[in-house]
Amino acid sequence: MLWRKYKYEVMSHSENHYKYIKKSLPTITLAKLTEVIEEAKETEKTTGSVTNAYQHMWGYFKKQATEEEKNKTFELLEDFQKATEQEEVLWKWLAHLAVKYEQKYLLQSTIIVKHINETN
Repeated sequence: MLWRKYKYEVMSHSENHYKYIKKSLPTITLAKLTEVIEEAKETEKTTGSVTNAYQHMWGYFKKQATEEEKNKTFELLEDFQKATEQEEVLWKWLAHLAVKYEQKYLLQSTIIVKHINETN
């Protein structure tokens, strides 16, 4: 349950931490999982790590999103890649889509939860 909540936040910070946790899931202790999640959150994000998490999360919507939503998704990503201070706009957009399309898994994700009230 803890991993479900932090999975995409970890991914947005560090692919290495994400891969370590994913590989260790069958045997990792809760204490170690918590430690690695906190360590990942302290890792400075890169354009690539944020892009990777955004694209993974976008996968939940790509089949049901409208053409307009698809265009906006990639316009926002392009804007972010030019000016990384636009990161919050990405998460607000995905929070909007998660609510609209009732994506229960994503609605539990910390990276979405903090932006749900800021949508629309």
